[in-house]
Amino acid sequence: MRKQILTLAWLAFGSNAFADVNVEEVLARREGPDINIRVTVNNPATTTQKGPVKVVLSVRQTSSDAWQEIKTWTNISKLAAGNRASRDFFQANHPLLRKLAEQGSFEIRAVAEAPGAPKAGEKITSWKDTQDGK
Repeated sequence: MRKQILTLAWLAFGSNAFADVNVEEVLARREGPDINIRVTVNNPATTTQKGPVKVVLSVRQTSSDAWQEIKTWTNISKLAAGNRASRDFFQANHPLLRKLAEQGSFEIRAVAEAPGAPKAGEKITSWKDTQDGK
């Protein structure tokens, strides 16, 4: 009986070493008329994060506008402790991103979630066109 109680206590408390998933970086780069957005997520925990890790990419023109989702990735099957994974999204894949880029600036948000992770990781960044003549 005592062995069963100790086993149940370990399952309830001892096995709760959560992994985590964070958005480490959101980069937007311009190559000629096209924009590439790269999202990098990492696992800062000491245990592997089981998947699927879900990364949602959203954009908006200004901070007063609503976020509009342009891409969701669910193809990260797991993320080992201390490791990172990156996903790229190209402007040609979505007409809204091209339209926002033509306006000269916009905001980008990436949110990462994973099963059992204590919270979602989020990062917001701004992109501004610095090329002459766009």
